[in-house]
Amino acid sequence: MKGLPMRVLARFLKAVNLSLATFRRRLLRIHGAILAVVALGSAIATTIGRRTGTGQFGFMRQDPMVWVGLIQAYLLMAIIAVLLIIGSREANPRKWNVVGALAHCPPLLAALSSLSVFESMGALGLVRVAIAFHTLWLCLETAAALFPDRGSRPQ
Repeated sequence: MKGLPMRVLARFLKAVNLSLATFRRRLLRIHGAILAVVALGSAIATTIGRRTGTGQFGFMRQDPMVWVGLIQAYLLMAIIAVLLIIGSREANPRKWNVVGALAHCPPLLAALSSLSVFESMGALGLVRVAIAFHTLWLCLETAAALFPDRGSRPQ
């Protein structure tokens, strides 16, 4: 009798661990896909603005150095997106959840430290949505990275 409950418990813990691993992998894939679309779309939009002087990034035609910084940032985020998707296939994807969480720190820091700038532009509502978005993903990825695997022992 004593062996049966232990085997049932072991199966349960294994199933929970598998679902946690599945959550981690799916989170990385979804995060990577969203990040790739946003980063590449933003890179295209800024390039169109710089070249044509139209759209929300049209001002870059007069100030091309802004584009130089933004295109680098957007393409680096696209690389991180690819790494998140590739990392989701590893045996232990937790380190990639850390990368996913850290990717939200720079935009959060920039948004929070520039609230007065956004307010003066009349874009405070928009930046609040961005802050909520980045905070949500930061929390999801942090939880996935820090939540311990069932049955693992501290080393």
